[in-house]
Amino acid sequence: MLEGLRTIKALASDRRGITAMEYAVVAGAILAVALTAFSALGTQLSTTIGGVSL
Repeated sequence: MLEGLRTIKALASDRRGITAMEYAVVAGAILAVALTAFSALGTQLSTTIGGVSL
């Protein structure tokens, strides 16, 4: 029982998981912004190329 409490206390004080989660959230936000920008750029590029006549 005492060993289980020590393990829980050690896991609660370990901050490595929190740092990894923060990196995951930041990476997700960057990915969302990049996908939105590429989508908008692709639509604009498609419209521009579609308007060009030879």
